[in-house]
Amino acid sequence: MIRNIFLIISTISFLWILTPIKIYAHGFGERYDLPIPLTFFLIGASLTIIFSFLLLLLFYNKKVITNEFKSPIILNQNTLNNIPFKIIKPFIKTTSVFIFVLIILTGFIGSNNPIENFSAPMIWIIWWVGFGMITPIIGNFWKILNPIKIIFSFIVKNIIKQPKFLNTGLFTYPKKLDVWPIIFSFLLFSWFENVGNGSSPLTLSTLITIYSLATITFMFLFGCKTWLERGDVFSVYYHIMGSFGIFNIIQNQNLKTSQISLRLPVLGLAKLKTPNIPFVIFHIILLGTISFDGLSETSLWSKVEIALIPGLGRMITESLGIIVIPTLFFILLWIICWIIFIITKEKTPETIITSLIFSLTPIAIAYHIAHYISYILVTGQLIIPLISDPFGYGWNIFGTANYSLNIGIINAKTAWYSSVVIIVLGHIFSVIIAHIKAKEIFSTNSIVIKSQLPFLILMVFYTALSLWIISQPIIN
Repeated sequence: MIRNIFLIISTISFLWILTPIKIYAHGFGERYDLPIPLTFFLIGASLTIIFSFLLLLLFYNKKVITNEFKSPIILNQNTLNNIPFKIIKPFIKTTSVFIFVLIILTGFIGSNNPIENFSAPMIWIIWWVGFGMITPIIGNFWKILNPIKIIFSFIVKNIIKQPKFLNTGLFTYPKKLDVWPIIFSFLLFSWFENVGNGSSPLTLSTLITIYSLATITFMFLFGCKTWLERGDVFSVYYHIMGSFGIFNIIQNQNLKTSQISLRLPVLGLAKLKTPNIPFVIFHIILLGTISFDGLSETSLWSKVEIALIPGLGRMITESLGIIVIPTLFFILLWIICWIIFIITKEKTPETIITSLIFSLTPIAIAYHIAHYISYILVTGQLIIPLISDPFGYGWNIFGTANYSLNIGIINAKTAWYSSVVIIVLGHIFSVIIAHIKAKEIFSTNSIVIKSQLPFLILMVFYTALSLWIISQPIIN
């Protein structure tokens, strides 16, 4: 059965009309002519995923991957209590809070020009894009650096002397709220990033201040730990992304780091559990909005804007994109899970979708890295002169104020091939995690294999879509 399906998919792929194409790698006006047609790349990437699936069926052993691997501990509680770490930890916390305060201050009293103000490049390039790339590789170090959490911990431990607020709040977290706060928060954040005036330093600092005060308030109401796990969108986001990283950072009840260990990249993500459908919705919104960010720079979306903007306006049109794309993603995934349910005759579609949702995380990670790789390397250099002149007052504290961007640090060819490799690797990891999750919920190997075939088709489709989006010229 597997061989027949493989032959059918391969035949359809090679019957695809092969037409040469010229691409513009993301972040470049430079055109790069592919040495072979784009279709060859799409077929090759798709076949790579199929072959990976077949190899997984032959050699995969659930116990070896999920149970027998023991994470070596790098730093334990005793090591972290040694004198060097007693110096390092306060330094890291102080630096994090200092940068956080500097971001707010520069936005309020610094230059109105985003590229002359420390706040906008630091938030959008270094924190959102840069941390989003590093966290899946290293691990969730945001739980150590989170400045709002550091400030709240200092307040309850040293000022009001009520450390109980680290774990419990004035009220019990309402079950009806579930994870809806992070859903609405991420939609608002995505809207602000893609549609709103996110580059304005003053607006950015105002929103950061409001968000910080609201977060601290909710920490008092429901407890710091509870709010970070269920209500704080960025803590949840970095927890999911960081679970793919090679370092597992564990914190105790007082939210202090108690252990750091090594793990396989797949292991942490494979162990995550999805509580319910609302959490699935959050994950789909995360995946969909990242894809929309790339889609909005293609000629296809330009045609949509030309058709809709005269009647609806740009803001409404782009706002619809942020809602419609994740909705289409959810519908597609729901259909796939229904097909799996019909094929396997085991588990409900709800159980299937909540079990398999984290298998999409490597796709989100890979696309984020591939989409922004040139952006972070080129535009990320804006932070270098701003280190010396964060307010845009003409200072030159560290002698870097006159630094000029090196736009040749990466070319279109390198960016394209890097994107292909990253996206394919992300989808291969998705296939692996989907297989692990399927083995957890289905009764026999034959049913596991049947359940994975519709998901494999989804992976092949999304690989082709991701590479197509990356290859399109930037028209905005």
